[in-house]
Amino acid sequence: MKVDGTSISPVGSIQATTKVAQVNNNNKSGEQDKLAVSENAQVLQNIMQKVKELPDIREEKVKEISDQIARGEFKLDAASIAASMLS
Repeated sequence: MKVDGTSISPVGSIQATTKVAQVNNNNKSGEQDKLAVSENAQVLQNIMQKVKELPDIREEKVKEISDQIARGEFKLDAASIAASMLS
């Protein structure tokens, strides 16, 4: 017995037609897809929007530190920096 692709293709096309008909029937039910977003997701979205509105660089902080460096008053606390890095 020899099996070739020509004997299988009509069966495949009938199955495909049946699947398309089933999908079309399911879509005719009159119901539309709905999307519901939880309250937590809405809060998170609002927070993310506010974060995006914040500047990447805090200009007032940069100016303050630059002024301290210029006056020779800027001091680094190595112990505090190391503790922050380890925590």
